Amino acid sequence: MGALASAGLLVPLLGAAPSPGAPRQAAADRLQEAFAAAADEYHVPQSVLLGVSYLQSRWDAHGGAASVTGGYGPMHLTDARTALASAPHHSEGTEDPRGDTSRPAPPPAAEIPEESELPARLKTLPRAAELSGRSADELRTDPA
Repeated sequence: MGALASAGLLVPLLGAAPSPGAPRQAAADRLQEAFAAAADEYHVPQSVLLGVSYLQSRWDAHGGAASVTGGYGPMHLTDARTALASAPHHSEGTEDPRGDTSRPAPPPAAEIPEESELPARLKTLPRAAELSGRSADELRTDPA
């Protein structure tokens, strides 16, 4: 009888336990709220903001993983200058990234381009900062 009573007490607790998708859902809710707030603040339909964001980032194609092309946020602002500044020191070909000094290191595949050589499509973050009056750091970290 005691086991039955204990089991009866556990039933309400099972419904209160967070589901495995709860943190992901909370993040999705915050993002949706950010889009709603932006739509309200700038008098743009939320569906337009979501559509442009999707076209810029194809958020469904990478399952929420970080961008491999250096884009930030749902509008996928790019800042190649920052990405190149933090390029690994092995990129210059002065040492062997394999840690193997017994064989000659292969030559680097390509040199890191100068910022002036980068196309405008890879420098949208600085332009967005200039147009919005917000700092580039703020745009990198703002979820919307």
